[in-house]
Amino acid sequence: MQITSAALLISIALVVFGIAYYFFTTRHKERMAIIERGLSPDLFKGQANYLRFILMLGIISIGIATGILTGAIIAPWVSIHEVWVMSICIFL
Repeated sequence: MQITSAALLISIALVVFGIAYYFFTTRHKERMAIIERGLSPDLFKGQANYLRFILMLGIISIGIATGILTGAIIAPWVSIHEVWVMSICIFL
């Protein structure tokens, strides 16, 4: 069981690192493209744009709901305790 938890922690850390790396490299490329085109650097200063935040919360909510639904469907067929199945499906 310890090997499984270590593998889970390593895989979660790799996913978080991969998402952060992709975010920062994409942002850097966008900024370099703006500078190459000679546009104003004021575009880097983000305005209070709540649409991106609301979209992110919506995607997270859909993911959690899908995980709960998947956990509820899978729980009867798996010999693991139902709490573990639900938490694994939510965070998957």
